[in-house]
Amino acid sequence: MSIAPRPLAQVLCSLSHFAAALVPSARPSRSLEIALVDEADAFERAALGRWATEDGGIVIELRPDGRYNKAKQTVPAWHHGRYQVDRSRLYFESDSGHLAKGEMRRGVLSIGEMQFRRARSAEAEHSVIQQDH
Repeated sequence: MSIAPRPLAQVLCSLSHFAAALVPSARPSRSLEIALVDEADAFERAALGRWATEDGGIVIELRPDGRYNKAKQTVPAWHHGRYQVDRSRLYFESDSGHLAKGEMRRGVLSIGEMQFRRARSAEAEHSVIQQDH
């Protein structure tokens, strides 16, 4: 009994079907994209709220609309600007054009040499910065 030779195209086609059966089918990338969007939203939600230095001398309020308000005990006026969250990094631009970069790690917001923690409501009430912004 002799086996008839197969054309090369048939052999390659058979091999491709065999290889396709071994490799798992591709998963839809849409679900991954949704997971990344949800993760980005989690970083933004973590940044929202009022942050203060240890001594309460500087308070920063990060609002959900991408704007921030900043006040110092030594200056009676609020400073305003916008901010953007990129995972654990925050980028600030004041309305006067000043730029700053911050980073959030383990509940601490660091901007330059300054470190901020979530302001407790009692601190916010007794802050020197109680004015309408």
